[in-house]
Amino acid sequence: MDQSKWIQKIEELSKNALPAMQTQIYDGWVIRFADGYTKRANSITPIYPSNENVKKKISNCEQLYFARNDKAVYKVTPQANPINLDRVL
Repeated sequence: MDQSKWIQKIEELSKNALPAMQTQIYDGWVIRFADGYTKRANSITPIYPSNENVKKKISNCEQLYFARNDKAVYKVTPQANPINLDRVL
């Protein structure tokens, strides 16, 4: 199994181990809400392929958190899509 598949598998397992109160999949990004409980359970994780314009997508994701009076937290791994996501953020 290549590294990107291992990262994806670990992320999936960790999300199942610490479930959020609500989870949404948005164009390959896993968006989790846990009323601010922890960053891991209350974060955006880009682990699947994505097609939408990344700047628009970031804005849309952040609006979801702002509507809940919370901050958007991103969990960026080497598999993040797009590859330069950390620089875009």
